[in-house]
Amino acid sequence: MNVIFRLELPHGRCVGVEIPAALDSALLSLKLPEQRHAAQLSEVRRPSWVAGRVALRAALDDLGIEAGPLLATDRGAPLMPEQVLGSISHKKELAVGLAARRRGKVELGVDLERDAPLRIDISRRVLTEREFASLARLNPEARQSEVLLRLSCKESIYKAIDPFVRRYVGFQEAEVTPHPDGAAAVTLSLAEGDFTAEVFWQRKETAFGAFFLTSARVSPGKSLL
Repeated sequence: MNVIFRLELPHGRCVGVEIPAALDSALLSLKLPEQRHAAQLSEVRRPSWVAGRVALRAALDDLGIEAGPLLATDRGAPLMPEQVLGSISHKKELAVGLAARRRGKVELGVDLERDAPLRIDISRRVLTEREFASLARLNPEARQSEVLLRLSCKESIYKAIDPFVRRYVGFQEAEVTPHPDGAAAVTLSLAEGDFTAEVFWQRKETAFGAFFLTSARVSPGKSLL
């Protein structure tokens, strides 16, 4: 399986791999329980699941971390060793895995979104009223990219916060303002209480087009900064 990039992100090691049309060699690289699980998946779901595990395993290998089968929790996230954090995202052509050693009570999330024209306008679904208003003066192309970037930031936040709240978190429960330096300001409005979310983003050019790659680290409580 072709590795497209290996990156050291602020939140951990990230590896991106191509999702191949033929999975024979990729399946053989999985551990036996992973192979058995993949065999039970539909032909539509199997390629991204396999590629996601290959990417995450590569990120763990880069960190020198050995792990057993990377199956799934009851919430659908990759099942990681106790002292390790991991997250997966994928689109049609690419899958990414993010891994880091656990330090304190934190969780990680990663997301990948293609920066390309959409057939429908998703801004009202993804943005809060303030976010929507802040993008009103942009031209349509720039505005769509900003919407997709905020979508990716929120998706990475939701993956990181899910182990704490264990429920679907709606797009209106997070407000994100990406900064040019690759950081982002985040405001969360959750019934469960206060959480701190740290988000970083980049726009990654690949042979398959441009993608927004975002990662989030979430911890309970307010930031002390």
